[in-house]
Amino acid sequence: MTLRSASGRRTAAAVAAALLGPALVTGCGIKPTEVVESGAAARVPVAAPSRAPIVYFVTGGGHLVPSPYPEYADNSPQGSLQLLLRGPGGVEQEAGLGTRLPPLDAGMAGGVRAFFSSEFRLEVRVPFPVAALDPLGIKQIVCTAVSTAGPTVQVVVRGPDTELEPTRCGAGR
Repeated sequence: MTLRSASGRRTAAAVAAALLGPALVTGCGIKPTEVVESGAAARVPVAAPSRAPIVYFVTGGGHLVPSPYPEYADNSPQGSLQLLLRGPGGVEQEAGLGTRLPPLDAGMAGGVRAFFSSEFRLEVRVPFPVAALDPLGIKQIVCTAVSTAGPTVQVVVRGPDTELEPTRCGAGR
């Protein structure tokens, strides 16, 4: 093989690419269409033992995401809320998850209280004001509490400033 023949092949390949390139770039013959609505996002069940704490964190796009803690010993509403108030751990942070709750000192996470005031009403008392709390922060509290309390429970969130209306977890709806 001579240098000219290799050079000639490169030139031929360049000419072919120049001639075929515009045809390849202009499309494959599929006509453009309007946007097609496909409905709500998929719902994915989280595999965790029954009543294992599930803490809800927030994606960068503002969506609640469940994070199960099947090995956590305290599977009560108060225990799951203590996990929430500690904030996302390393795995959650690596996944880009965060919180819409105010930052707390390490000891303040233990200041949360959760107790049933009736069969289907859970009172949650947090150590920070709730009147101006981000709505996603409120959903984090409610859905985290419900993860171990049961889906039929209404949650009343109370801070040192006010008590919010009873609500249910609406994650995934």
